[in-house]
Amino acid sequence: MARSPPRCADTTLPPPTAKRCDLRGSASLPFSFLELPALPVVTAPAQPESLVDDDLVLIQAAQAGDLDAFDQIITRHQSTMTAMLHRFAANRADLEDMVQETFVRAWRALPQWRPDKPFLHWLKRIAANIGLEFCRKHQRSPFSRLVQPTDESHPLDHIASEVEATSASDDLASTQFILSHLPPDDRALLTLLHLEQMPLHEIAAHFGWSKVNAKVKAFRARHRLKTILTRHGYTFP
Repeated sequence: MARSPPRCADTTLPPPTAKRCDLRGSASLPFSFLELPALPVVTAPAQPESLVDDDLVLIQAAQAGDLDAFDQIITRHQSTMTAMLHRFAANRADLEDMVQETFVRAWRALPQWRPDKPFLHWLKRIAANIGLEFCRKHQRSPFSRLVQPTDESHPLDHIASEVEATSASDDLASTQFILSHLPPDDRALLTLLHLEQMPLHEIAAHFGWSKVNAKVKAFRARHRLKTILTRHGYTFP
């Protein structure tokens, strides 16, 4: 009999502000990654080695059908998935749906997980795929309700004013707003590469690209983003 996928523990996600990446302190604010320095990020707290090692015990129990063990896995990694997927979400409802879907897919794929793959890395790949699917599904920007061009205006003419209206203390919101105007694959690629700091070769392997092709895609995505920003008066060194 097929096992029913577990539910996230009441999906008790912390308020978005508690997990929001704080980019304050970045000299060039949200767009420094265009010049390729490391972007300062705040990630979920690192887990003690003993907890990471204990994952194997829980995973093996969950693979044998123990729902309680998988509930503990959810509790352990939910904040990390929330922090990662928040970069893709347009609102809290989307975020909760993506976190839930990550663990549902993980449960279904759990029999295929092997101990030679770091579990958190494996889980992040599932989340990354869900983030990309979300971007592709919402090819019209999730923030498009804020951008209402007229026949006399360029579709991007409202972006700069909307970004300037965003609180300076909410750099991540500005970053997400700008990224939302890129094609889905560009947005997902730059989010994973520069905000989530996922190695390029891992992104390439996950999406079925060669490493060279991934480098070309990243270059073109940064160029398109830079073009949008330059059009509206942003300058870069």
